[in-house]
Amino acid sequence: MDSKCDNDYSIQHSLPPEVLVFGSGACANQIVANLTDSGIRAQLVTGIHAQPTKTEMDFDHPPMAMELIRSKGFAGQFELLLNNGTRCLTMKVPAIVVAEDAAHMPNYGAYGLEDDPCWMDISGLEKLLQLPESRRPFKPKDRIAFLNGWQNDSHPEEAKRMLDACCQLQQQSDISTYFFTGNLKVAADGAESQVQQAKEAGAMFLKFSEDCPAIESLDEDRFAITCTDELVRKPLRLHADWMVVDETVVPAPRLKEIAQRLGIHLDAGGFAQADNVRRMGTATNRRGIYVAGGGRDVLSAAQQRADADRVSLRVLEFLRELEEDAPAVVTIQRGRCARCLTCHRLCPHLAIDVGKRIAVVTQACQQCGICMAGCPAQAIEMRDVQLGREIERRLQPPAMKPDDDTALRRIVVFGCARSAGQAMDLIRMAGQRLPEGVHFIEVPCGGTVAGRHLLEAFESGADGVMLCTCHTDNCQAEVGNQVARKRAAAVIELLATAGVDARRVRISSVAANMGTELAGMIGAFAAEMAALENQ
Repeated sequence: MDSKCDNDYSIQHSLPPEVLVFGSGACANQIVANLTDSGIRAQLVTGIHAQPTKTEMDFDHPPMAMELIRSKGFAGQFELLLNNGTRCLTMKVPAIVVAEDAAHMPNYGAYGLEDDPCWMDISGLEKLLQLPESRRPFKPKDRIAFLNGWQNDSHPEEAKRMLDACCQLQQQSDISTYFFTGNLKVAADGAESQVQQAKEAGAMFLKFSEDCPAIESLDEDRFAITCTDELVRKPLRLHADWMVVDETVVPAPRLKEIAQRLGIHLDAGGFAQADNVRRMGTATNRRGIYVAGGGRDVLSAAQQRADADRVSLRVLEFLRELEEDAPAVVTIQRGRCARCLTCHRLCPHLAIDVGKRIAVVTQACQQCGICMAGCPAQAIEMRDVQLGREIERRLQPPAMKPDDDTALRRIVVFGCARSAGQAMDLIRMAGQRLPEGVHFIEVPCGGTVAGRHLLEAFESGADGVMLCTCHTDNCQAEVGNQVARKRAAAVIELLATAGVDARRVRISSVAANMGTELAGMIGAFAAEMAALENQ
């Protein structure tokens, strides 16, 4: 890398950008346009080899053909190092959007096909359909075969593209179309109606679930497709002039690198958004960094436009929040901190600043409490969250039953505010009663509960402790539920070693709409504790 580096964006422009948008294509362009129209300085950053479109060249500031080298800082104060191959640039921005276009890979291999002038992928056909009919390579009476989802199910949005093109060709010309499909996915908006329109226009659909059709070349311009028509149980042989194959949509090649350097999580498919329902839309694990369009999922053109509008609103809201002087919710007591960096390793949001003093960055913190619960020195405090005192207050010496000299059994239930807490609200609204002696303690996240809190509950006289976390991939902190379960499992093992029945600790997953189910879980746990006492 060239050591020359411009340290100030104002060398080239009058004011630095407020939002950096990584990507190219319609979604990224719309985000830049939306933000610009709202008075926000947005800068588009494409890859080094990307060719700017006319829309991109019309922006107030043309796109920057640069790659991200590294990043540091936090929400409101990200510092990025960019490089164009010969020169680098340091830039500070409050917010970042990743809106890379997804990559489309033709599935020739799935159908045993090699490159041929008469084969085309759906992207190639869509380009041809934009031309006047007189300029398309098709001849009257040509037969076009669409191959969709044979070996692997086609994504619903990709299947809809195939259906759109098939329907358009069948309706607008005297060409005959044949749609060969395995498991046809019609979940995309309008896909079912497209099937009906194509059939009404004369397209023939052949669906098979067992043996895939065989394809052979007849001459330079024609091919034969042989299969069994599963509807009539008879062999079928079709001569076709053109073949159109579906595509697999994969993340852009540079997306993984960008995500790693920004510290944002990827999903199982490699898109820049973890498999988490609470991240759906545009959020990432890092506050101030958003993802949209083909950067986060396989989306239709309409969905990408909606994504661009949604992320633009989220960014505007975030920038307004930065102007407010929000008080710190999570703080680190300097006298107790041993700089062990446990908080830095635990934080899923990269909100711990490791400088002269270890500190929690308020703008980046999402208040999950995972760091507080994991701090060995208990040096981290969270406003309005004092579990030790809450446990002690709830578990005061129990009252005596009027006609019995046996104290009321006491059960502590820790529940995440976003799941079990809302389920508990449903229980109250429904007028359901929990067993006597049950104490529900709401926490910001399951990860807020440390192993010591479970032990403190027993030391204060609890007969049983229940920990209710979000389901997998439902946790706001992404890993808060996993951390909580590991801590609880360690406590169970410790209690078992001390001769305490491991059944006295229960770990459960609860969703916000599970009021009735949660009441049942707590009731069953209370009954089990009663049975243990009577043994």
